[in-house]
Amino acid sequence: MSDSSAVPTLRGDIGRFQLFAFGFGSIIGSAWCVLVGSWLGAAGPGGAVLGFLAGGLVIACIGACYAELTSRIPVTGGEFSFVLHVFGRRPAFYVGWFIALAWICVAVFEGLAIAWLFERLAPGIGDAALYTVLGSTVTRNQLLIGGMGAPLIALLNYRGGQSLARFHSLITYAFISVALVLVALMFSQGAAANLEPLLPARQPVWWQGAAAIFANCAFLLCGFQAISQVVEERSAHVSFKTLFRILVLAVAAATGFYCLVVLATGIVSPWLSIRAGSLAFVEAVRILPGGQILAPVVLVTAMLSLVKTWNGVFLMATRTLIALTRDGFLPPWLNRWHGRSGVPGPIVLVILTINLAGLVLGRGAIGLLVDTITISLVFGYALCCLALAKLRVTDPLPQGTVRVSHSVLFAGVAGSLFMAGAAILMPPILAGGFPPVYWIFPVWAFMGLITLRLVHN
Repeated sequence: MSDSSAVPTLRGDIGRFQLFAFGFGSIIGSAWCVLVGSWLGAAGPGGAVLGFLAGGLVIACIGACYAELTSRIPVTGGEFSFVLHVFGRRPAFYVGWFIALAWICVAVFEGLAIAWLFERLAPGIGDAALYTVLGSTVTRNQLLIGGMGAPLIALLNYRGGQSLARFHSLITYAFISVALVLVALMFSQGAAANLEPLLPARQPVWWQGAAAIFANCAFLLCGFQAISQVVEERSAHVSFKTLFRILVLAVAAATGFYCLVVLATGIVSPWLSIRAGSLAFVEAVRILPGGQILAPVVLVTAMLSLVKTWNGVFLMATRTLIALTRDGFLPPWLNRWHGRSGVPGPIVLVILTINLAGLVLGRGAIGLLVDTITISLVFGYALCCLALAKLRVTDPLPQGTVRVSHSVLFAGVAGSLFMAGAAILMPPILAGGFPPVYWIFPVWAFMGLITLRLVHN
C-alpha cells in the first residue's frame, strides 16, 4: 500500500475560464497544422468533416459521462480513479498504466512536432543529420528543440497551481483569437469550387478515410480529461454542473475548430493539389494576400498551441501517476518532494525522462505514437462509460452530482465500443498488414506486471 506520509495534497484555485482553457487547450495542439493535408487526402473535405462530426458527437457523450463520474468521484486520476471505484484494483491498475502511456506518448508527439514547425519557420538555420530510425532522419536541431522544450514544460508542471493555470489560459485564448482571424480570412478569399469533390470516390474511398478520422478522434479530441484531472484544484465556486457544461463545450468547440480548419484549407485552392506530407494549412495561408507574412504567423501560432497541449498532457500524465502511487501501485517515493502546488518532483522527473527518451525516435514514430495513443484511450473511454452504467445500478446519485440522460450514456457506451473496434481494425486495413503498434501493448502490459510485483515484494 501507499505511504500516507508521501501523499500530496494538490492545491489550486482554478476558475471556469481556466477550466475551459485546460479542456480546449489540451485538445487542440499541432494536429490542425500538421495533419490537415493527410485528412483531406484520405477523406476529402466532406469525408473529413463527417468523420470529425461523428467522432465529436461520440466524444462529447463520453465527456458528459466523465463529468458525471467526476461529480461522483471527485479525485484526481481520471480513468484510473473511476475504474478503481467501480471495478476494483487490478483492472484499475492496467487502465491507469495504459492511460499514462497514452499521455506520455502525446507528450513525445508534441516534442517531435514542435521541432518540425520550428524547421519550417526558420529553414535557414544550420542542421546536421545524426541517424535514421523508422524510415526518418533524426537531426541535431530536432533533438535540441524538443530537448529544450520538455524541461520547461516539466518546470511549469512542478510549479502547478495558479501559475500553471494562468500560463495555459493566456496561450489558449491568444491562440483562439489568432486562429479564428486566420480562418475567417481564408474563407473570405476562397472559392467553394475548390472543395470539389467533397466525397472523392478514388482509392482510398472517402468513407475509409472518414472512418480512420472517426477512430483517431479518440486522440485528436483527447484532452478534455484535463478538466477531470484538476477537479481537486478547482475553485470552490465552480459547481459540478458548471464543470459538466465546460467539459462538453470544450469538446464541441474543438470539433468545430477542426471542421473549420479542414474547410478553410480546402477552400483557398483546389484541395486535390495538396502535396502529401505538406503543412497544408500553412501552404494555404501562403497563397493569401500578404501570405509571406501570414505563414510565419501561422507557424508561431501552431508552436504556441502545441506548447499548451504539451503542457496539458504532461499535467494529465502527472495526475495519473500521482493517483497510481497514492493507491500503492507505484513506489511511494514517487509522491515525495512536493512543490508548493502539491505536485511531486519524482513523478515530474520520470515523465520528463521518458519524454526526452522518446524524442530520439524521430518523426518516423509519429504514426506509431498516434495508433498507440488512440487504442489506449478508446479502451479507457469504454471502461469509464461502462463504469458509469454499473454505478447507475449499484449506487444512488449522491446529492450535488450531475446526471446525464440515459440516451447520452447509451451513446457513450456504444460509441466508445465502436470507436475501440475501429481503432483496432483501421491500422491493419490502412497498412495492408500487421502493424508494429500491436507489439507495444503486450510489452507494456508485461512491464506493468513486473512493476506491480516489484512494488509489492
